[in-house]
Amino acid sequence: MVSASPLGPALAMLDIAEVPQGLLALDVLQKEAEVQLLNAGTVHSGRFFILFAGEVEPVERSLERARESAGRALCDSVLLPRAEERIAPAISQGARRWPAPGDTLGVLQNATPPTLLAAVDAALKGALVDLVELRIGDGLNGKAIASLWGETHDVEAALELAELRAHRGNARDWSQAVIRRADESVLATLGSSTRFFTEWRG
Repeated sequence: MVSASPLGPALAMLDIAEVPQGLLALDVLQKEAEVQLLNAGTVHSGRFFILFAGEVEPVERSLERARESAGRALCDSVLLPRAEERIAPAISQGARRWPAPGDTLGVLQNATPPTLLAAVDAALKGALVDLVELRIGDGLNGKAIASLWGETHDVEAALELAELRAHRGNARDWSQAVIRRADESVLATLGSSTRFFTEWRG
């Protein structure tokens, strides 16, 4: 049984195509109910993302109000009433679980992050795999990717669950791959970051 995050059991995310509507959605969701804002802002594609958490009922109310205010600018959204506990730290802190037992990598990608979050949530709850990396938005033209690691049969099961869940949402440009007995170059890439360049600020 997965325990609830200290943030509250529910996690929600909105992907909004226009910045003005994104800021409006942020305003109304914060005014609607007591929720904890984890992150909000623009990504390279010009979209506006909002991620927040809390108890189920307030998060549900705030998400509904935000969806209404975003209107036609809403690209995608998700409510995870009992979010798998590894998801929020992976997004907000860049938390990585590596190295981990196993020899197989599963990689998921979707055009909109909320649907990918739902897919990852289903995969982590339904199969014995580790979440190595979860990247959202920046450097990905607004897309989201996730890397799962474990034994081959577990990773295959996780990706099946993820795909089923994704197609209940906004599965757009959905892509996935299973890499068995991953090469050392793949392990080295996972061990640092999947970014081609790492920005340095002096």
